Amino acid sequence: MTIAGVQTVSSANQAARKARTLAQIAIPLLFAGIVLPLIGALYLAFFEPQPGADSGTTALIVLVEAVPPLLLAWAMLGLTKVLVEYEAGRYLSLAASAALKRVGQGGLLALLLNVIAIPPLVAVLRGEPVLAALNPNIFDLCVLMFASTTLTVGYVLEDAAKHLKAENDQIV
Repeated sequence: MTIAGVQTVSSANQAARKARTLAQIAIPLLFAGIVLPLIGALYLAFFEPQPGADSGTTALIVLVEAVPPLLLAWAMLGLTKVLVEYEAGRYLSLAASAALKRVGQGGLLALLLNVIAIPPLVAVLRGEPVLAALNPNIFDLCVLMFASTTLTVGYVLEDAAKHLKAENDQIV
């Protein structure tokens, strides 16, 4: 005889395990998808520069433009910590909610860099007008929605975990 709630929790734990396994496979691929083209672009900047282009400046631009995607990929690593907690059945743990908040914060930081800081810096390095460089696109909106939602859920779960801990401390 099985209890429906226990079976649901067990299937949720299994789903968290599968998602964690997928994330552990996908996140290195994500880093590879960012770093390998970065290496190629740096090679081209140093060893096959465009006519009239300064190879050092071109390489610096390539590195600066790689910071937001690398930061976002790094933030995604935090999802594995969340899924480890969920796999263990600790859905309202402070560790899971803190990791979820860090994912959201990393996403927002990557977005702010990508929209506000990097374009003007690249424009200055290229000698172009700074204000023309500020031009957010739909991807930026998507990252904003993802990061802000993740951050909000992290704060909500953290608050719930604190209340649950306080109730348990009162009982004991």
